[in-house]
Amino acid sequence: MSGSDGTLGHLPFFEHLAQLDESSPDWRPMSAGLVVLRLFDEWVRSGTPDEWSVRAVRETIGAMPARDAQRQLLVRIVDSIVSAREGDVATIAPRLLAYARALQFDARWELAADVYQTLVSVARPEHDADVLISAYMQLGRCSRVLARWSEAASAYGAASALAEATGDQTTALRSRIGVANLAIDRGNLPEAETILDETIRRAEELQLGEIRAVALQDRAAAAHRRGDFQLAVRLQYAALSAMRDQVARDRVLLDLAGSFFELGAHSAAQDAYLVLAATAQEQYTRWLATINLLEVAARDHRELVFEQYRRELASAALPPVLAGYAALATGRGYQIFERDTQALAMFERAVDIGSAHRLNQILIEAEQCLEGVRAGRVQEAQPTTELSPDVRAVADALREMRSLAGVAP
Repeated sequence: MSGSDGTLGHLPFFEHLAQLDESSPDWRPMSAGLVVLRLFDEWVRSGTPDEWSVRAVRETIGAMPARDAQRQLLVRIVDSIVSAREGDVATIAPRLLAYARALQFDARWELAADVYQTLVSVARPEHDADVLISAYMQLGRCSRVLARWSEAASAYGAASALAEATGDQTTALRSRIGVANLAIDRGNLPEAETILDETIRRAEELQLGEIRAVALQDRAAAAHRRGDFQLAVRLQYAALSAMRDQVARDRVLLDLAGSFFELGAHSAAQDAYLVLAATAQEQYTRWLATINLLEVAARDHRELVFEQYRRELASAALPPVLAGYAALATGRGYQIFERDTQALAMFERAVDIGSAHRLNQILIEAEQCLEGVRAGRVQEAQPTTELSPDVRAVADALREMRSLAGVAP
């Protein structure tokens, strides 16, 4: 089925399949996901897909490995399409949302965004407000990861407007936090801080503790960017203690590790990164933890460990933001080990990524690093800050967390 503008529908799936050999383990799951989405398109267009199409789609799903986690999700989507009344998007939407979420967990951001975009193109605000709000919020997150800033802002804006119209204050505040994160990504800290301070106050007024914790986490991220790392640690640990969602806890733990790294407390940072690399629910978070473990290894002059993480990241299909940060971290590591030719190549790669995707923070850092290498400057030793008692207590808690997770230092 083509899009309404005449373009081929589900182009990210076609592009992904075009890069695969039919013997690839990804071939059958991606093929099955595509034909299921096209069956949904047929249902949208005609109301009742013909039996031959349904049978062909079921056969494609049946060819997937029996243990593939997405297989049952796709079966349920087909079952709901067959049983749904014409126009009853709400019957099918939860299954499509679950499939898109599974794609996100596997870091298939473009594919997940395609599923969410499919939903927002057919759901109707008067009947499917909950579906639209969920799809817009996740579309915003996928677009942010893919550095599609205007698309992310539009998705968060649509979610906010619909949430306000339906009295969903929780989602309205979450969407504002999403907009603040976009501002942080693009280096606009004053805008982000204004939005987050307002969100924290509003969450307190509405007694929305979980939302307040999320906003505190991102306010800590702004403090981190400002260089107040001990304040960031205190805010992040308070947010971690209040959160219940595991994915959200993973993200706070990642930020907390970063603040300890900047304080020069590498042991505490490594404890948190090791836990995340082994246990984080999302692939994106595991990759971020690995990038930071690479940088810790370089700073501690453990070259063999650095090379282990470098090889692992080099073989990963990182999205633009992570590819940029991985290039920066690898370049800094090469510089520490006095491998300046390789450092230059990695910083130039970071410049290319920053320019291509309008990642201003990465671009600025990469250009500064290039200038440093060409001027013959070496990486300065990282200063260690004397930790306050409450921050030392947080470091002790991270060590205990790593021990309980069964991860070796």
